[in-house]
Amino acid sequence: MNNLAYGSQQQEKVVPQVEEKLRKELGASSPIAHQVQAGGAAGTSVGTVLGDIGRGLFGGRPDVLFTITFDINTPVPVQLQTSVDRQGVGCHVGTLLYSAKLSKAVKGAVTLEAPKMFGASKFTGDTETAAKLNAKGDLLKRLGKLARTESEIGGLTLKLERMVKVVPQDQGALVVLSTLARPTSMGMDATLDAKEFIDLVGMIEKAL
Repeated sequence: MNNLAYGSQQQEKVVPQVEEKLRKELGASSPIAHQVQAGGAAGTSVGTVLGDIGRGLFGGRPDVLFTITFDINTPVPVQLQTSVDRQGVGCHVGTLLYSAKLSKAVKGAVTLEAPKMFGASKFTGDTETAAKLNAKGDLLKRLGKLARTESEIGGLTLKLERMVKVVPQDQGALVVLSTLARPTSMGMDATLDAKEFIDLVGMIEKAL
């Protein structure tokens, strides 16, 4: 079991456990390439938009011990940046920032609405792009479920503002989603839901 909360704050002990968790979730046969940045520094990004978002989520936060940037190459190229935050004498995995490039271009940026009491949140922003995505009810439902704003890791309740964006990027588009790890097995284990994000990237590309 690996519930993404650890009794150590040492990078050399924590980072391999987070990498192993991600690798097992994806069924990867070899270690996933990653970089570690001290404190709240955001990792490498595929564009200024992602860099700005990363700095907003991780930069300047006193509870961030370090961030890990994973470059997932299969089944599709995806980047995951995650903070590792202090928790007493130990630490836990905090904010997850997923991103992926799409080959299809969009005319303008769209953002998924904040959680609603009733019904699924929809995309707002560029009219044409929003209409294509909002026509896919299952996509909206799954995105809303993945983009968690509250979770419990290691007995601590974590909260995060929802952030799901699709923005123009070079000749294509960039999908960016922030979330929190999801506890499983009554809190004894947890998942990063990397496979779910990858599935949703495919659904978004198809919808566009």
